[in-house]
Amino acid sequence: MKNITPSSSPFSSIIHNTDRTEEEEEEDEFNRATPTSGTDAGPKHHPTPLHLYGGDGVLPKRSIKKHPDSAASVSTGSVSCSKCRPHAREKFSVVPLDNNGVAKQFFSMASPNGMLKSIVSSLTRKSPKPINEGTDLAAREEHWKIALGEISHKLIQATRKRDEAILEASRLKYSMSELEKKLNKLEIYCHTLKSELDECASNPRKTKPEVQKNSDSISDKIIENFLSSVSESRSSVRQLSRSLAMQLRQIGGKIYERIQFLLQSQDIKIPLSKNLKTSLIFHLEAILNRAFFEDFETIGFQKNSPNQILNPSDRTEANIASFNRLHRLSWEEVLSKGTRHFSEDFSRFCDRKMSDIVAMLEWNRAWPEPLLQAFFAAAKSVWLVHLLATAVHPSLPIFRVDSGVRFDGVYMEDIAGEKARELAPATVRIMLSPGFYVFDNLIKCKVVCRYHINLNH
Repeated sequence: MKNITPSSSPFSSIIHNTDRTEEEEEEDEFNRATPTSGTDAGPKHHPTPLHLYGGDGVLPKRSIKKHPDSAASVSTGSVSCSKCRPHAREKFSVVPLDNNGVAKQFFSMASPNGMLKSIVSSLTRKSPKPINEGTDLAAREEHWKIALGEISHKLIQATRKRDEAILEASRLKYSMSELEKKLNKLEIYCHTLKSELDECASNPRKTKPEVQKNSDSISDKIIENFLSSVSESRSSVRQLSRSLAMQLRQIGGKIYERIQFLLQSQDIKIPLSKNLKTSLIFHLEAILNRAFFEDFETIGFQKNSPNQILNPSDRTEANIASFNRLHRLSWEEVLSKGTRHFSEDFSRFCDRKMSDIVAMLEWNRAWPEPLLQAFFAAAKSVWLVHLLATAVHPSLPIFRVDSGVRFDGVYMEDIAGEKARELAPATVRIMLSPGFYVFDNLIKCKVVCRYHINLNH
């Protein structure tokens, strides 16, 4: 048998004829397959058949044919066949031809595991894992949820800012309308003033009557403010008496005894009836008004106080300016800055009147804030009445009535009113608030009367 030399390598054979048929290739391969020697001492070589490609580069299908001599060759030695499984230590190579007839070299694989890996990798590239698609879909959904949440949050913020802007715009619109009204009034006033100035410049003889008319209009404005201030002072003192009565009920009976002692000089006793609360408020109102309006006729509520401004016109202007400044004064501004910041005279007036009330009632406790606020309102209203009463020349006088005097309906007002219509008021029991002379008119003082049964009714 002819031995195959080791120099015959598969890479040394280049196939030039690609037109051979499949049957011829199989016959050639079968003829080249020869049995080896019976002994294992010599070297063995298993020739590897060339897997030829067709002309189109596709590996042709081979039919497996059994040869009768193959069984005999197994007993004598190993037989090399192209259709047998290659040895584990051998390598095989496939050298395809390109279209130009040039052989392409491919490195051979070391083992069948490499073939398995290549197949798995090719399958992996062709069919991506569906797990990645599910993960990407979940990630996209989570991303859109986050984006939707951010958009919703921004929409809520934008809606809130829009509402705030609408509210601010409505406020600005209201302020602009108020400002427009004031500007219209100012324009009318300026136009009227300009007309009067032109008329005065053209007719100098009419200057004095016009000045007199202007002073009369100022006096009318002062009187109007004076009437409203008197009404406000009475309601403020009444509110203070109610707040004070509420605090006195919490303290105890000593305060009732003190109030009774203060009224003994006027032969007045607080009646023990179902209307004890109302009776106490009336008597406290009388005591507080007497304390607040004491020395009302003097300058700054101080006896023998000198006049700071001698010219009546200058005093009128100063008092009106002080009235306009204090009329808008609020309790919050007093808490933040104090009364001394706005007026020294008003601050001293408040200090004196509070000291008088505390000493009169023998009050030895701290005043709560609601009571202090009520006291501030009453003191401010009484001070404004004083400013306006001294703003005109001559000043508006005050008048008071004493207990026991005969009731006069021209100068006095009975608080009972229509309730005691069938009774004849005989004398004054107590004066609640004083009255004022206002040029040719007057403001009646308020009193509580003692009544007699009218037998002639």
